[in-house]
Amino acid sequence: MDRSTEQLDRLHRIFIDALDFLDAQGREPDRWEEECLSYALGAMACGLYPAAEVELAAFARPVAQRSPEELVLLEGKPRRFTKAMLRHGLVYVLNRNNQAPMPASSHLAVRSFLGASL
Repeated sequence: MDRSTEQLDRLHRIFIDALDFLDAQGREPDRWEEECLSYALGAMACGLYPAAEVELAAFARPVAQRSPEELVLLEGKPRRFTKAMLRHGLVYVLNRNNQAPMPASSHLAVRSFLGASL
């Protein structure tokens, strides 16, 4: 197993542990946790494993150590991702590494989404 595969496997375990932690508490991620997990997922998808590690470490940060300024900014943003969505995204990222490039239809969907949100 090469180094990047080992890193992704380790990050996958940490990501799953974070979701299992939320499951054990019987709740969805708070806005801070959601942001950290979604950024970590995006970083893993891009192969930016050190950035994913930073985000997963931030997820684990105790509430008292979170930046009050960042918390205020986050609370003003709508929630976007549930645990189920994050799990689905993780499966996609892991499977994508073992498959061919994204099909053209997926690129069209992304472009349509970006065009609608601009």
